[in-house]
Amino acid sequence: MLLLGYQAAITNLSVKNDESTDILCRDTKGRFVAIQVKATKGDNITVGFTHKEFYDANGNLDLAKGKAFLDKKIVGPWVLVQVCGSTVLPTFKFFILSPSQIRELIYDSEKWYLTGHHRAKLPDASGRIGIPVPWLNGQGVPANSNHVEWINPFASEKFEDAWHNLLID
Repeated sequence: MLLLGYQAAITNLSVKNDESTDILCRDTKGRFVAIQVKATKGDNITVGFTHKEFYDANGNLDLAKGKAFLDKKIVGPWVLVQVCGSTVLPTFKFFILSPSQIRELIYDSEKWYLTGHHRAKLPDASGRIGIPVPWLNGQGVPANSNHVEWINPFASEKFEDAWHNLLID
């Protein structure tokens, strides 16, 4: 971020771990942005939320509750990092989503995961929500005998190195 001209501070070093901000940045125009960062070495980025946010107190599916949770918890843009390469010479892929983009991607994929699969009961509420890296490149999931098709709401967008998304919304 420094190489892109941002002044950046890791908030977790000076402020008790804020669950929605990892880096505080200021651009050359003096605009501030609070960024959430999630990283993986694999092909699935865990977002830090579980399915329980989409269930009511009785264990029934409640998509409105899930949407309200995401609206409250996602306050700034997210930078999702895929660590590639070797331990000695790692490389990084950065995927940048605005607050509205990450909310929509999580909500839409969670709705599909919880309602579009052919299963006898809902998944365990403690299961973690993840975003497969191919989804950040616009891919969806074709239908099969286990689930309906998931059409990526961002099929025409690519989030890799989309640094402009830091300052929209």
